[in-house]
Amino acid sequence: MKILGTLYPAGSSKAVNCSASVFDSKLMLNHEDGKQESYDFVSAVLGEPILGQSQEITFSDGSRFLPEDAKFRWPTKRKRLKLVEKLEQNLFAVVGAIVLSPILIYCIMFKAVPEFAVQTYDLVPDSVVQEMGEQAMFAIEKAVLEPTTLSELEQQAVVQLWDDSLHKLSLSKDHFKLSFYQSDFFGANAFALPHGQIIVTDDLVKSMQEHPLALQAVLLHEIGHVEKQHSIRMAAQAAVGAIAFAMIFGDLEGFAEVLLGTGSTVLQQRFSQDMEKEADEYALQHMKQHGLDPKEFAKALEIIVEQAGIELENDEEGAWSKYLSTHPSIKSRIEYANAF
Repeated sequence: MKILGTLYPAGSSKAVNCSASVFDSKLMLNHEDGKQESYDFVSAVLGEPILGQSQEITFSDGSRFLPEDAKFRWPTKRKRLKLVEKLEQNLFAVVGAIVLSPILIYCIMFKAVPEFAVQTYDLVPDSVVQEMGEQAMFAIEKAVLEPTTLSELEQQAVVQLWDDSLHKLSLSKDHFKLSFYQSDFFGANAFALPHGQIIVTDDLVKSMQEHPLALQAVLLHEIGHVEKQHSIRMAAQAAVGAIAFAMIFGDLEGFAEVLLGTGSTVLQQRFSQDMEKEADEYALQHMKQHGLDPKEFAKALEIIVEQAGIELENDEEGAWSKYLSTHPSIKSRIEYANAF
């Protein structure tokens, strides 16, 4: 049987009209000018059978042949290609794929990936954790931090709270470092880096000078981030999530790039909510254990909110805002701390 179609020679922009015939393991091409070519049919790569399009074939030298008949399919014993086409023509299979695909993606990205990160983050060598922390600190210090303006007396007061916190938690000072910086970018805030360095801003210290136990609650919260290795888990989740997206969407190029960009951002923010809750729980548990009123943590959050100019009435979590916010609702965290 002759198969009419077009040959696209490798390394050339021209198209050649010709006919093809398959004989056992060989495929013969007959050009309009009488020229003949022979290719190995067994080693050729058959294109995916797509409804409404002819199935192309690519030869070992890179040349492609595209049949004219949109319904034509090359004879093959490759069951996968036949199964794919059958599924694409089955209404129930198509509807099932549309319904189940989002569920599958959700389970992989929001259940499997975080669980995998939790189970494997402790396999990361200490040298890698140290390097991650130092590089992050270098970048942040260059971009948004300025030397502290706190007096020695003000710093010493915080250091005493810091030493007391480490002592209560039975943690070694060798694994942690407290640093003070001025930062217009962060305002009244504190954050933890993977290698145990805790950054406290001048604005946070000054805003809590009348509430030292509230400041100690913040320090416990940041220590919780380090002890739970949240930064490492974030890195593991981001890496595994990117790989999972690439496997799911294949080489969809532009579409996949959009999904990878927005998807990984939303995922990391969602994970951050869970980790903030873990760090809150860590701080509250240890405050209660060591005779510190958990309401001091609520007071710390209220001070931070006040300094940032956030209105708690507008801090409710909506259906989508909980996925698009890097932290859980401040209002819910305050209520939880007060009721702890």
